[in-house]
Amino acid sequence: MSEAWLQSLDAHGRPSPAVSWEIAAPLGDRPELYRWRRAVGPVRYCQVADGAAAPSELPLAVAVWNARTGGGAIRAFWKHVAEAHPVRGGPVVALLQEVFASGPGLPALAPDMAWAERIADRPKDRERTDLAAFCRDEGLSLLYVPSMRNGGDDGPPEDRGNAIVANVPLATPWAVELPFERQRRVAVMADVVVGSGTESLKLTLCSAHLDNRSRWRAAWRSLGLGRRRQMAGLMAVLRRRPRGDAIVLGGDFNTWLRGRREGAYKLARRRFAQPANPDPAPTHHFEIGGWPRLSDHLLFRLPPGWRGDYKRLDQTFGSDHYPLLGTVEPE
Repeated sequence: MSEAWLQSLDAHGRPSPAVSWEIAAPLGDRPELYRWRRAVGPVRYCQVADGAAAPSELPLAVAVWNARTGGGAIRAFWKHVAEAHPVRGGPVVALLQEVFASGPGLPALAPDMAWAERIADRPKDRERTDLAAFCRDEGLSLLYVPSMRNGGDDGPPEDRGNAIVANVPLATPWAVELPFERQRRVAVMADVVVGSGTESLKLTLCSAHLDNRSRWRAAWRSLGLGRRRQMAGLMAVLRRRPRGDAIVLGGDFNTWLRGRREGAYKLARRRFAQPANPDPAPTHHFEIGGWPRLSDHLLFRLPPGWRGDYKRLDQTFGSDHYPLLGTVEPE
């Protein structure tokens, strides 16, 4: 049997189609990445239940949110985003970071594995929400790829990573393992088709989370070079897609020092021209000192005649990050 990280289950824990993998990390990073891979469970991939949103309705709503590994109230967040759509039941996609899954397939820990310190915040007056359980209950499409084990033997077995959740089908699932800085990071990608006739568009969606700092022996890269290195790996993968492809990239880039002047953001911006004037509101309060910073971003690469834009929401839903909510639609 293959290792757990190469397996794929649906939201009920049953086998589901495998995802394609791209390794963007250089050869020197791979021994360390292997230690982190072996501690995580399977990918979770499933499709929307019958009777959900019709993808022909426009606009497509796209949200980005770091959910604080259970600390954010995902059900309340999804309800808010879905109800904000101008068309009742219209297509909605959420690009999520720091979500967690438990359930079947997580391996027993061994000394030669690596894992992250546990994050297990709990929303006020609510239980933490396993992402696969949420999508199963709501009948939503899900692509979740764990990046790292969430804690060792100090609590229940679970992992955490990035996800795409939608009320429309998600096709062609990909996972992109990024260069290693401090923790294993895996970006997730999937395709959706929205609109109809002359106003239809195939979009590739990507949810990414970059490291907030590098390892101590490379601490100088924490000021931005480490995140630029991870973004360069992701951009190299995206460049191999046809140049006409429409792509939406969202996530927590952890641009804590210089915001949009950091190298990781500037590198992505070369390929993603929209929005022309991104919302300047900060999305996170820095862990030391508490000052606000621009950490989360939503970028669009769209064909002529289409536009993408977003605004920051004014509530965090229990996370330490503010969500971004945008749209993709014809001009």
